[in-house]
Amino acid sequence: MADKEKAVLPILNQAQRLSLEGVSNRRAQLPVDKTRDELVEMELVVQQGAKWAVTPKGKKVLSLSSSKRNLGGFRP
Repeated sequence: MADKEKAVLPILNQAQRLSLEGVSNRRAQLPVDKTRDELVEMELVVQQGAKWAVTPKGKKVLSLSSSKRNLGGFRP
């Protein structure tokens, strides 16, 4: 079995996390959003026509952040 490199997931600030949660919950999005553009650069969200969707990498980051939040806070 070949050694696989573990993908390093980005740590998001509060604005980025809220924007990612908004996209995942299919909330209405503004036409121009600097925070969402940062998420696009990190390949966490993509535009599909007029709507936005979370990528598989974005889903992993979202689930990781919510599980840490449910444990009682972010731990380094």
